[in-house]
Amino acid sequence: MAEPLKPFIELRPTDWPDAASAAGLEWLSTNGIGGYSYGTVSGALQRRWHGLLVAATDPPEGRTLLVSKVEVTATTGGTRTSLTANQWTTGMDAPGLTCLSRVWLDGSIVVREWKIGSAILEERIAMARGRNTVAIVFALRDAKQPVELELKCLVNHRLHNQLTKPKAFVPRIAGCARGLQVSFDHASGEGRDLHLQADRGAGAADGSWYENYFLPAEQALGYDFVDAHCCAGVIRLTIKPGETRGFTAGTRDEPEGEAGRIINAAAARSRSLIALAKAESDPFRGRLALAADQFIIERTLPDGSRGSGVIAGYPWFGQWSRDTLIALPGLCLETGRFEEAASMVRSLAKFEKDGLLPNRFPSPGEAWMDNSVDAPLLLATTARRIVNASGNFELARDLFPALESIFNAFSKGTRHGIRIDPTDGLLIATDPGTQLTWMDAKLGAKVITPRMGKPVEINALWCGLLATLIEWAPRLKKDASPWSAALDKSRRSFTRFLHPDQDRLFDTLDGPDGADDSLRPNQLFAIQALAPLVPDAIAKRIVARVERELHTPLGLRTLASNSPGYVGRFGGAVEDRDRAYHNGTVWPWLLGPLAGAMRTLGQSARVADLHRPFEAQLSRNCLGQVFEVTDGDPPQRGGGCAAQAWSVASLLDRGVGE
Repeated sequence: MAEPLKPFIELRPTDWPDAASAAGLEWLSTNGIGGYSYGTVSGALQRRWHGLLVAATDPPEGRTLLVSKVEVTATTGGTRTSLTANQWTTGMDAPGLTCLSRVWLDGSIVVREWKIGSAILEERIAMARGRNTVAIVFALRDAKQPVELELKCLVNHRLHNQLTKPKAFVPRIAGCARGLQVSFDHASGEGRDLHLQADRGAGAADGSWYENYFLPAEQALGYDFVDAHCCAGVIRLTIKPGETRGFTAGTRDEPEGEAGRIINAAAARSRSLIALAKAESDPFRGRLALAADQFIIERTLPDGSRGSGVIAGYPWFGQWSRDTLIALPGLCLETGRFEEAASMVRSLAKFEKDGLLPNRFPSPGEAWMDNSVDAPLLLATTARRIVNASGNFELARDLFPALESIFNAFSKGTRHGIRIDPTDGLLIATDPGTQLTWMDAKLGAKVITPRMGKPVEINALWCGLLATLIEWAPRLKKDASPWSAALDKSRRSFTRFLHPDQDRLFDTLDGPDGADDSLRPNQLFAIQALAPLVPDAIAKRIVARVERELHTPLGLRTLASNSPGYVGRFGGAVEDRDRAYHNGTVWPWLLGPLAGAMRTLGQSARVADLHRPFEAQLSRNCLGQVFEVTDGDPPQRGGGCAAQAWSVASLLDRGVGE
């Protein structure tokens, strides 16, 4: 076993004073194709998404829960010790917490340690890269005699966003070499067969159902909250002092010792990623580099070739063009992964049609959507950063036709009312009932923050597209005059966004109700070096007001707290969450535009202060990860996705390639 990395995240029993707090601390492991393993420190299931093996059965968006959990019982000297925790509809039962002595992250490996008498039993968990297999390796230290382990394997076969009724299906379970094989005859393809195997283990089949798992996180969100799982059986093995034994659960038969190889490969990958990010002496950035890796996947492109992509967030998000392009500089450029960055933008450019990109890539059975006015514009500014950071001008050559197509489509007008207003050269996006910017919450047919008209960040990004075309044109022997004329006109008209107070910009212009002067963070996109749009003196006042009224320790509010419609708490049923989502809820990713504005104004030294509160946050919620949102009002509780790509990326982004 490889020497462990010095833990930046390490928890002791004082960090979980009771069973509920232990169940509220989560961990995540991913496999690079969309699958994941997601659980809690105590082992109690709290969400429908929790599972030891959520396989990418139709990668990357199609995910199926196959192994709910593996419950461990240790027997030594005739004494049985349960290392389990379960929350039932009748209450919490967590005997394992009495001997859980330490939880930490060894790179990307989740490690739990139990003290059983004088012995220490260590459990390491990681997914195999590129396939639907999860590994657990047990090690026994400081023991005077062997320990017998019973691994109770609870399985399921459902989409990861659903729940299961008792006896919803009858799996075929058979003993096999070193364990159990489970066949789900109602299924087909990847995930129909499940292999549960342990080094020198022996399996005994079961098939009984366990009912009434209570999922408090689902109840709090207004969803169904009682689940059921099937016990495939028990695998027994004996571990001697100083030995290790491995267990794998996956969609293919694994050889003896494979769990140890998976864990060792995960450790080696963690070291290489930290070295690639040049973060060996910076534990915080090293941890963020590992967090970034959990979102980066391999995917199949429309032509059948392989490319890279980004899962926007775990556990429930898939691939979103906007999220990918915002997150990409932090996830890839700051971590030395230039080839993957280039692959991602090349992949996205292949989907360009009529100037638009897919807003998100649909899960199986879902409709295709292209309602994103910002994604095509972000393609230009993000690609420019990749070219600048990597020196790979061939990427600019490859992407230039797509950027020209976006310019032409927006100039003529395309779907969703997206067009250039010939009177002032500004970009307008007006499609009643359709959310087109990142503030995209929608309740039924009602868009919560419609922002119809000329949104400020969309026009800043439009100017960025034009500046990119102009910058690349000479080396490609292109005539830049159409783009230069368009940029000159847009920049002159951009002064219309300046509020009479001279310390903020209008959020939108020329909407159905005129100009919207709500104080929001979107204006920060206008303070950029690529295409200067705001005089420095005014830009400094804008940044100062944003800091004063929108900045919190964990990100920026989406609306000033003294504004009509401000909602300071993010929680409750979906209707309540959607109303708050962009009306006061705090987003960590918005620290990225704030930091970018600071760098543009020569205030780079202040950026580190924006990130410092997250050093402690990485040991809370989902260990080593950064959540999607938090409350606008203190105390700020993390919410939304447990792990969000652009949240992590904003903390990594130091402006390389700007």
